[in-house]
Amino acid sequence: MGNFLCFDLGTTKIKSALVDFNGHIIYSSEEKSKTYNDNKGVYQNPEDYFNNVLEAIDKIKKEAKFEFMDVDCFICSGQMGGVLGIDKNWNVIFPWSYSVDTGYNRYLSNIEEKFGKEIRKKSGGTPTIAGKILWIKNEFPQEYEKVSKFINLMSYVSGRICGLKGNDAFIDYSCLTMTGLANIKEGRWDKDICKKIGCDINKLPKIVRLYEVVGYINKNVFDTKKDIKVLAGCGDQVSGFLGAGIINDGDIVDVSGTYVVLGYCTNKYISDTEDKIIHSIYSGISDIYYQIAIVSVGGYTYKWFIEHFSYGKKLKRNFKLEKAKDLYFIPHFGGRISPTQTYFKGAFIGIDWKHDLDSFYLSMLEANGYEFNYLLEIIKKNNGLDSDIFNKIIVIGGGSENKVENQIKANILNLKYIKPNKLPFEIIGNFLVAKYRKDVKKGYNELLKNRIVWKEYILEPEHEKVKFYDKKKKKYIKIINKLDELFQEINY
Repeated sequence: MGNFLCFDLGTTKIKSALVDFNGHIIYSSEEKSKTYNDNKGVYQNPEDYFNNVLEAIDKIKKEAKFEFMDVDCFICSGQMGGVLGIDKNWNVIFPWSYSVDTGYNRYLSNIEEKFGKEIRKKSGGTPTIAGKILWIKNEFPQEYEKVSKFINLMSYVSGRICGLKGNDAFIDYSCLTMTGLANIKEGRWDKDICKKIGCDINKLPKIVRLYEVVGYINKNVFDTKKDIKVLAGCGDQVSGFLGAGIINDGDIVDVSGTYVVLGYCTNKYISDTEDKIIHSIYSGISDIYYQIAIVSVGGYTYKWFIEHFSYGKKLKRNFKLEKAKDLYFIPHFGGRISPTQTYFKGAFIGIDWKHDLDSFYLSMLEANGYEFNYLLEIIKKNNGLDSDIFNKIIVIGGGSENKVENQIKANILNLKYIKPNKLPFEIIGNFLVAKYRKDVKKGYNELLKNRIVWKEYILEPEHEKVKFYDKKKKKYIKIINKLDELFQEINY
């Protein structure tokens, strides 16, 4: 028996919570994360995250002193598509270079071109971390030589809080896909790939499961009744999927956040070596695998539009679809991830005199629906699924509060959109891992039984609007395919 300290180290937010033994959130808070930009590119400081976690723990102690004394586990989830370097004493040598920074793109493209198919077969996705490590090796050779291990943000915070050294460094299974350096089926680093790419395999951490104990926080550090177990944790997408109940074969989810993610749960590992679009992830729990596709900063484009065009106060809720009938928005400002086309940029296509700011915003809401429609077709093909296999999708993330967008996507995809109650699902996923370990399915059913998670509403597809989008979503893919050639020409 005991309570759980749960943290999610996101791109834009750091979520902190104390969760009791039954899954009730006793205390929660959010802080904005900081981003820096200098000669090392766009990055985040691991120290900021660590200090934020300490500050959150201090607040929790003050607000819930009695419950805090009974803490049993500490667990972090966090960003998956980045890397940082530490020395043998766990000091930061190279800061957290995360997915927003595109300075490594040419290294990523080079790896994809030469070894993409082999990497996808073994690791399941885009070799983001391999590209960043190669970038650091070539652009910052002095730092590269000093690095003992390359790890991720949650490993850094968890390792530091329990006093680990470089040789104790770890990474969980859920983040292996983003490395491009692992053999997921065998649960090990792949010597052949590391050698071909030029990555020193000795600089890679040990691979662990998300519920493994990696260390302990002595009870005297925070005045708790007993030493606190520190668990490995997992990537934020996986913790969010687990918390939202995406745990059964055939479940699909729309993560409407800074990064827009389509996730499909299956009970086996299938790599997308043909289209190179879908990322295949092993959660670290025996029969839970995920296939995901990403629209890079697809949710952030809304914020960009609202801020740069002063649109916030003008936001309407009664859009006329005809106003944007021939208008298309391309959301790939920083390159396209699914598939990997780093040369892509954003665009509005088909502008004429009738369009206004509402038209532009409507076309932006539609774009992620068109992307999902395309990506779902790839998932069906790769898994040999019937065309009408899906009838519902769960939507989570900050953007899930936009009911207008949810209805638009329901119409484009011809799926029921299920909106659960507002919860920090990464935190809930961390709780499930901390309490139930590999029995998270049992744990989620307990959450449903205790009404901690429930359905807030269900949006049905609207027949006439489904018909309206049938042609438009096909045109969108034609436009994307034509722009592929154009963007390659002008941005390479």
